[in-house]
Amino acid sequence: MSLHKYYLAVALFLWFAVSPGVRPAAAMTEPPVARGPVASLGLEAGVGWMPAAGLSPALPAAHDFTTLCAGLRVRLPGPVADYVVRLSVTDVRLKNGNYLGRGHDWDDVQFVWFDPVRLYHVQVNRERSFARTGPWTWYWSLGAGVGVLTGAMVLQNAQGCRSSNWRTADTDPAWGGCYHDPDPYGSTVVDLPPVMGFLHGAIGATRRYGTATFIAEAGLFLPGFFGLSVAVEWDYPR
Repeated sequence: MSLHKYYLAVALFLWFAVSPGVRPAAAMTEPPVARGPVASLGLEAGVGWMPAAGLSPALPAAHDFTTLCAGLRVRLPGPVADYVVRLSVTDVRLKNGNYLGRGHDWDDVQFVWFDPVRLYHVQVNRERSFARTGPWTWYWSLGAGVGVLTGAMVLQNAQGCRSSNWRTADTDPAWGGCYHDPDPYGSTVVDLPPVMGFLHGAIGATRRYGTATFIAEAGLFLPGFFGLSVAVEWDYPR
């Protein structure tokens, strides 16, 4: 064999050795890419609380209130952050009592009875993980919601109210308190605004249990209250 043919044979051998087109089929097969769930479906429940001091910018005389919430949630995973859509109902437990609006004097105190107040709302949050502690993954969440608010207030003028006694709702002027007529007949009925929007920010933690995820979260609704919630989500498809 001539020297030229020898070099040509070596070159062809090396080319076939490194060319991907002639590798064995087993070497060309790439491992399958693990795919996460398309979505997660879940249930959630929560409680909330607003101290009376939080209402003072609008109501210098007011009472705290609590909330109970339950709903459904859908998580749509993303490459960087997830979107969580909630469909919930919130029972707003306002307290009957004396209230005074900002800019009014004590002669304008109103005793208020509240009909059951509920908020039926849809909410969308964007969540992103930022830390991990053992089996727990920490995340922040920002979002907004809008809903239908039902309920009404029954207002009646209170008498003898002062800064020292407005918290005591009496029904007899002889007792010396901030008193009102115990019969709401003839009082003013005020419907609550039918639509309410809000902003929501929270920090939470998640933990996986097979195809399920447990979630605990603490957040703030604006305007509104502080809230704590727990949820369980299941991967779909599993």
